[in-house]
Amino acid sequence: MKSVKEINVKLRGFIEDRFYLLNARWSFKKKIYLISYFRSGSTLLRTYFSILQGRPQLSVYKGDVIRQEDKPLTTALDHINLIKSHTFNPKYRDIVYIIRDGRNAMISDLYMEFLWGGHNFSKLGDISEGIRYLSEKGHFWGDHVREALYESAKKNVLFIRYEDLINDPSDTLKKILNFMGVDLPNDTIGECIGLAKDRRSYFENPHNGYTYEPEEDSIYYLLKKHRSEDYWKVIFDDRTKRYFHERGGTEFLLRFGYEESEDWWKR
Repeated sequence: MKSVKEINVKLRGFIEDRFYLLNARWSFKKKIYLISYFRSGSTLLRTYFSILQGRPQLSVYKGDVIRQEDKPLTTALDHINLIKSHTFNPKYRDIVYIIRDGRNAMISDLYMEFLWGGHNFSKLGDISEGIRYLSEKGHFWGDHVREALYESAKKNVLFIRYEDLINDPSDTLKKILNFMGVDLPNDTIGECIGLAKDRRSYFENPHNGYTYEPEEDSIYYLLKKHRSEDYWKVIFDDRTKRYFHERGGTEFLLRFGYEESEDWWKR
């Protein structure tokens, strides 16, 4: 049972977040939309910005707020609101689009839907049906990327790769800040990255899949075992690879450097 102090802290944080969101709705700050396919790194980027700006990070989805846990590291971003969405809107003019290898992203999306009770696909032999299930409900990765490229012809869109955000966060953050017209010292960026590594709230949230213990040799057991790798390689079978290719995913794997050959699915 939580203590009275813990309950008061949580309640105060909730009230502060709601007050901030109410004010932000009427704010004249520049709005930059953070858009991605599901499970593609938006939480990590929003965490960086919550540290840099020292304020909650917005979303078009109710209750989806990254809270601030520290004082701001800079005032250079005071004029900007970064707002998360998974969908495009004619009103969204300035967009940071995070792209992730779609094979990993779709497996991760399948995992989240499983945890929320959306389906029962969990055995390794279920992977093909699971990917088809996502596609049929409008969650095929290639469709999302195709729409992003279409939007980029009409709007101001910066594409960044999730893998670059993980492997070289400093350089990737600099690209995003440059897109926003902001220049920050290397020391500030480095401090932000260091503070983000110390945060545990994401990993302790049961809805993010880190605390769940899946059945051994299931899809999600292999995902967790190979989380830092391309886990699709130990999860996708030949049937699933062929489906992903024929459904239209290969074009974008090639375009964003995830594959060098259109015959990847035959290997």
